[in-house]
Amino acid sequence: MKKDDIRKILGLDDSIDIANVEESNENGKLIKYVYIKSNRKKVRCPKCNNFTHRIHDYLKPSKVTYLNNSGIETYLIVRKRRFECEYCNKSFTEELNLTVKRGSISYASKQLILKDMMNRNKTIEEIASDYKVSSDMVRNIFLDGCKNIPDRIDILPEVISFDETSTRTDAGLYSFILNDPLRRVTLDIIRTRNKDFLIKYFKKVKNRKSVKVVICDLYKPYYEVVKICFPNAIFVADPFHYTRYVLDGLDKVRIRLMHSYENNKKSYEYNMLKNRVNRKLLLKSFNETKSETKKREKKEVMYKKGRARKMPKDKFNDFWYGVMKVKRNNKYVEIFRLDRLHEILSINNELSLAYSLKEEFLRITINVKYENAKEELKKWIKKCNDSEISEMINAAKTIDNWLDSIVNSFIDERYSNGFTEANNNTIDKIIGAAYGYKNFEFFRLRALVILHKSYAPVNLKNLKIKK
Repeated sequence: MKKDDIRKILGLDDSIDIANVEESNENGKLIKYVYIKSNRKKVRCPKCNNFTHRIHDYLKPSKVTYLNNSGIETYLIVRKRRFECEYCNKSFTEELNLTVKRGSISYASKQLILKDMMNRNKTIEEIASDYKVSSDMVRNIFLDGCKNIPDRIDILPEVISFDETSTRTDAGLYSFILNDPLRRVTLDIIRTRNKDFLIKYFKKVKNRKSVKVVICDLYKPYYEVVKICFPNAIFVADPFHYTRYVLDGLDKVRIRLMHSYENNKKSYEYNMLKNRVNRKLLLKSFNETKSETKKREKKEVMYKKGRARKMPKDKFNDFWYGVMKVKRNNKYVEIFRLDRLHEILSINNELSLAYSLKEEFLRITINVKYENAKEELKKWIKKCNDSEISEMINAAKTIDNWLDSIVNSFIDERYSNGFTEANNNTIDKIIGAAYGYKNFEFFRLRALVILHKSYAPVNLKNLKIKK
């Protein structure tokens, strides 16, 4: 291979000559050493800014970690020159712009390290091993790339959402994640969910009075933070969280009934109520959710336009009239899931009534408009109280206590913490891959870079709302 071709492959400037290329096999690995030098006849003095061609002496060759080309470790052997200025007599070393400051790693390797740090599945130790550098160098390169990320956010959009996330850093067990749910952007990760700390943080936000909607779960300290820091905002309860109270109520009924058959653990009723698959059938919605309906309608439009080969599947028929295997008389037989659901509900009238209350609540969240939501929810609360099922009464009590906040979630179907929960899942994977982070500030930068897929700070003015 010609030297010019090698220069292009390595991405070196025309001002650099390749003197020699050597290959060696070390411990079963092929390693390439590329000897380079500058071909400039004169360089500019850093003191007086004049050009000089007078060479003072040559430095010892230095080894620079470069790229891993096609599985071949590549190192640059650089021999720099020291010049003496003809005008000010200052001696200085020429700059080849190959390596980072005070480091033995090339700029090309630095860019690849920064790129790998955006991969949530890669740890610092793995990246350091890939580029044959120390973990400290990877951290320093990453921190240098994050220098434009601010310590906090001072401007907030009109709609925000937040939730805690488990991080277990030196700042404590939980951190606080702040998002823009409409633009689907993580705004900041705050070191603690403590109420007093959050109030101090949000009090420094310049436009906090322009925030109109805050979405989070049913946690009283968060409600108090919103009322103190965002006087013009409405508090919106996250649909996922308040729906869980109703689902948990049904599940507690199942558990209570299961324990009533504990004296005979081989009984049909006990095994039916304990079965995990049966539990999932009880908790699963009998109708399409809003997101599923939207996806199906979108696919139907694509099919009508000829952009899809098949009509979207009918969720009800495909799932509930799909078969599942159950064991009967020591043999596995196939039955419809819908028939299995009826078998479960026939065990006890309380369970059947609790299930119908759960389904009615889901129907309200899916189909009812904002104008009628409060009235429908009050009717549902009354039915729960009339049912005399303690678990459903407790669930209805929670819904009643947060009724206004829950009704606010009906204003716009985009008002949910779905994006926040997805980010929490990503953060769990970041922490899991690294087996935890001790330093919160470093974790915060790593998480923000991975979530943003960029080292640039968040600019709300340039973001487009996704409708």
